[in-house]
Amino acid sequence: MTCDLLRSGILAVLAVVGASLCSASAQPIETRLPFLQNESAGYAGSEIAGGMRRDEGPDPAITAGIPAAHGAEFGDLYGGVSYQHFLKPGLPQRDDGAAFLGFGVGEARQTVGLDVRYAVYDLVDDPLSEGSLSLKVHRHVYGGLSIAAGIEDVIQYGGWDSKSAYVVASQVLRLDNDILTEASATAGVGDGRFNTMKSLSNDTNQAALFGALSVQLADRVNVSGTWHGQDLNIGVSVVVPEPVPLTLSPTWVSVLGKHVFGDRFALSVGTSVPFS
Repeated sequence: MTCDLLRSGILAVLAVVGASLCSASAQPIETRLPFLQNESAGYAGSEIAGGMRRDEGPDPAITAGIPAAHGAEFGDLYGGVSYQHFLKPGLPQRDDGAAFLGFGVGEARQTVGLDVRYAVYDLVDDPLSEGSLSLKVHRHVYGGLSIAAGIEDVIQYGGWDSKSAYVVASQVLRLDNDILTEASATAGVGDGRFNTMKSLSNDTNQAALFGALSVQLADRVNVSGTWHGQDLNIGVSVVVPEPVPLTLSPTWVSVLGKHVFGDRFALSVGTSVPFS
């Protein structure tokens, strides 16, 4: 019941994108244990490039493997690639990558922004055979506080069968310190891939909590700890400003070993280009 209410509310918000998308979103969400070629790597990378952006370039990511409440607005175009390597013996076939491209519509500070992301999965074994479209509606409330609602993989093709609805809030605080320049907190609730390990293993779909805490060092390096629903991710995100601003984010995924597939290493590289 909770998941149905959550999904219904998010679908109502996303109705602005058209009746056809809403119709596709209304399909039942499948929650079998996911085949994680690139789950954390792909989503972490897209959040990096679509996050808060200053005039001099993108900010480092404030989360690793979960959505933040910030997103692309009108005139923002972002993209990148990601890869992850499973560290548990016997899982080399799951090592794979993702590529993503997104753009923004609307103004989050005046009304709402819509972040539209297209992702291609399975870049190694059967390149470009799987992909999806994801949507996120976000609003800048005041100061560094933003809220968002979205559905990942609302339209899919190939063998990709993960679909997740969520709501999330992110608070960013600027710090008057030479070393620690910023701190942030993100908290959300979602179903699908955000389920607990118990729910995923039992093939049930229940809303679960996710979140992240991060600190920014020297204005361009972010260190974060992220709970993605089943386990803890520890990530570093670095912005390289020249010659083209790039955000590099290595992440140690599922460090506590609570996920059935064990821990893995993910690396995402992204950039964003303002056209407004």
